[in-house]
Amino acid sequence: MPNSPKLLLVDGTNLCFREFFSKKNLSHKGRAVDVIFGVFKSLISYHKTWPEHFRIIAWEGGYERRLRESEEAVAAGLIPSSYKQNRRDKAESEPDDELESLFEQMSILKDLLGQTRTLQLRIKGYEADDVINSYAKWAVRHGGEAVIVSSDQDFYQCLCDGVTVFDARAQETYTVERLEKESGISPELWLDKAAIEGEIGPSKDNIFGVDGWGPVNASKYIREYGDIDSILAALRAKPKRGKR
Repeated sequence: MPNSPKLLLVDGTNLCFREFFSKKNLSHKGRAVDVIFGVFKSLISYHKTWPEHFRIIAWEGGYERRLRESEEAVAAGLIPSSYKQNRRDKAESEPDDELESLFEQMSILKDLLGQTRTLQLRIKGYEADDVINSYAKWAVRHGGEAVIVSSDQDFYQCLCDGVTVFDARAQETYTVERLEKESGISPELWLDKAAIEGEIGPSKDNIFGVDGWGPVNASKYIREYGDIDSILAALRAKPKRGKR
């Protein structure tokens, strides 16, 4: 690895799901190939755009720590259900046969990628975004740079000098400057915003934020006061406290 490493960090599961739903029913000789074809086509495109970057695909390795912490919060009465409980319940009650093709192709894809100059990483107990964030920080510490490829906006908190996020779905690149210009929120405060608004929904991670505070209110108060502690201090200092 060079003294100033250049990394292309690909969120593998995010890429596979995106290709699966965008190229659904693509087949060859009766076998579904939408994911395999789409991923390799994307990787070729990324190589042309970032020819000097070393490719790393990160795969999900589990989420034991987050699950354990959320289960402790459920037991304490702080939240009603645990991390990704909604997804597990849905998978048990409504098995999605359509996704069998996706997971089958992902398994084949991992074997095929082993024959290319692409490093694959799966660390037991850690989600892909944890692995990607760690490698991005490592590259910057060593005077290099990293491009994160994912449509997951959680990666905006990783933005800094040397780290950009490429949203392959929208074909847009995000930098610190662009995020601050468009949202008025710095990468350092993006995590506070996400914590306040939460992430609830059928395909979301089942993270409970502040009741009644969605993206609009979360962004408004972050821009006005700063981090969560600053928001709490400002609200407590008001002579008349409203519902919030």
